[in-house]
Amino acid sequence: MTKKIKYLKISTPSVIFFSLLLTISSFYSGISYYKNKTGTIQGEDTTQFVFSPEKSEKPELQFFVMSFCPYGNQIEDVIRPIADLLGDKADIKPQYIFNKIAQIDTYCKSSSGDPDQCASYVQSGYFKDESECQTVIADNLKSCLDTNNYIKTEDGSYYSSLHGRSEANQNIREICAWNQTDDKTKWWNFIDNVNKNCTYQNADTCWEEQAKQADFDTNKITDCFTNDAIAIIEKELEQTNKYNVSGSPTLLINGINFPPESAYAQDGKGSIKIDKKVISQDEYRTPNTIKEAICASFKKTPKECKEILENIDGSAPAAGGC
Repeated sequence: MTKKIKYLKISTPSVIFFSLLLTISSFYSGISYYKNKTGTIQGEDTTQFVFSPEKSEKPELQFFVMSFCPYGNQIEDVIRPIADLLGDKADIKPQYIFNKIAQIDTYCKSSSGDPDQCASYVQSGYFKDESECQTVIADNLKSCLDTNNYIKTEDGSYYSSLHGRSEANQNIREICAWNQTDDKTKWWNFIDNVNKNCTYQNADTCWEEQAKQADFDTNKITDCFTNDAIAIIEKELEQTNKYNVSGSPTLLINGINFPPESAYAQDGKGSIKIDKKVISQDEYRTPNTIKEAICASFKKTPKECKEILENIDGSAPAAGGC
């Protein structure tokens, strides 16, 4: 039997907490992302990466995101024209990143900020002085330990997402909407509406109107959330654990990371070769580049692959992540 969860309205103190926690988490993840993206290739003497995925009749693109990660929202804007172009010729689907917390005390101490590092945080501009830093971290820890800020089950498991309970809720609703319709254009419209009109602070009250405008039955989404949330989260965790995914966005084409970390160069001069095309590092996250990577994964390339997709706003999205 599917476990049921109680839908909890996030409180104002929790919103403040997650806003503050996001600042700290962004600081940590920014450092981690920099190390990941620059640790493989150093200096100006870089090697060109050749992207050679296993070919299939219907290539699969999995894009791992969090519903309110700005870089994840950017990649959704990038992927939509590819999905519109290829339709059901490729299996393009979202995956969502959740945290499963076993030891909440340990988790909160590690994610609320290190008071011993306040001098460094102040120097980096995150706080005006060490007193403010100490106060914020203490408040973060107290709020983090409040179990009402998580999706929880009867067996004592806790789930959340980087931007808090509200983001975890929205992750689930977006998966419910995906599973509810074969017309994925409706789903993309829903995502576009939420990205433009909602935030992780107000998602629990904002989402419904966005879903209605995209022609979804919001009662069905709510029923799915109430009855299937835990099963949905665990299914997503299976995928993130299988591919060792922790950052939003992460793209996999037929199970292969795209772009791979080894294609990034510290000097910004990395490149990828896809078939006969050489693509520079600053163009990795563009509709046409990702389309080329998917198209290189077909056993029999469809005619749609000949179409050139333009950048959404004339520039490539920033190569950052949550």
